[in-house]
Amino acid sequence: FMAVASRALSGAALLRRNARGRTSTARRAGPVAVSADAKKVLIVNTNGGGHANIGFWLCKELATAGHSVTIMVVGEEADTKMNKPPFTYFDQLRAAGVNTIWGSPADVAAAAGPGAAFDVVVDNNGKDIDAVGPVIDFALAAGASQFLFVSSAGMYIPKGSTPGQPPYVEGDAVKESAGHAQVEAKLAETGLKWSSFRPQYITGYGSNKDCEEWFFDRIVRGRPVPIPGDGTTFTSVSAASDLGAMLAAAVGNDAAAGQLFNCVSGESVTLNQMVAMCANACGVSDFKIVHYDPKEAGVEVKKAFPFRPVDFHSEPRNAKALLGWAPRVRLADALAARFEEYKASGRAEKEMQFELDDVILASNVGA
Repeated sequence: FMAVASRALSGAALLRRNARGRTSTARRAGPVAVSADAKKVLIVNTNGGGHANIGFWLCKELATAGHSVTIMVVGEEADTKMNKPPFTYFDQLRAAGVNTIWGSPADVAAAAGPGAAFDVVVDNNGKDIDAVGPVIDFALAAGASQFLFVSSAGMYIPKGSTPGQPPYVEGDAVKESAGHAQVEAKLAETGLKWSSFRPQYITGYGSNKDCEEWFFDRIVRGRPVPIPGDGTTFTSVSAASDLGAMLAAAVGNDAAAGQLFNCVSGESVTLNQMVAMCANACGVSDFKIVHYDPKEAGVEVKKAFPFRPVDFHSEPRNAKALLGWAPRVRLADALAARFEEYKASGRAEKEMQFELDDVILASNVGA
């Protein structure tokens, strides 16, 4: 990790800098193109983490477009994980005609029922061939001709540690040993019309993994926001609704066959800008950022901060060029909506401990 001179950055100073930032705010509106032919689609959906919400929004998009949709959530319906979004919103899916079931990706047939047949299977769960392999086998047995895999942009090889690295594009080098890469290689051998989607950080209605909430927690309490590095590294945070729409645009679309898609909005922001945008969503202009070097502060960055402290952003070139897709939600608007949900949940008034923050702030490289 690069050495960083600790310093505090005021909200006013950062808001002035944002005028010169690289954040894109222009958005094209309009419906996502979806195949006119109704398909029978099965989505094998993870039961936790940020990706779960992609499946929720994909169901909404497909049901609205007239497809027959079944979502199989990994695990059991009685699992306590089902007490969190997006699973607590599944009544919305059922009202739209989506069939909701639970089961094991190792035996999808048991959950889907005897003789179940599907045109398209989406794996929004597995991270390696052990988990995805049985789902591929089921897809072939169920007569599917198309398979969509929700992978991860984490498989890209980092471009460098110096802030300001360009965004990843489809075709950039990946870690061949990564489980996601091995799944993509296997899919290429199946004869299925397959596609792989590589998301990054996710926000929006239905999300249950702390992302923007980490920033809100500190800003609403008037606490400094500790940012590893100098805050100029870029990240990508996208609305789950846009990502669901991207996958929906691939269903029944031959242009998606054999293609990789960066599953992001394309709106890159620096970590400093992310703080400023979250503060703006909170209606706070007087906020403070403290930059630090995790090694000097003696903290493990993965436990102290929700994002990677290096440039981690990408462009959705293939989705725009091949699928006719465009994002519909600006990050600023997504954050504003999430803050309203945050307030409604009562989290802003809860007692919280910030032990790692206190270690950073009390260290000799603190504020």
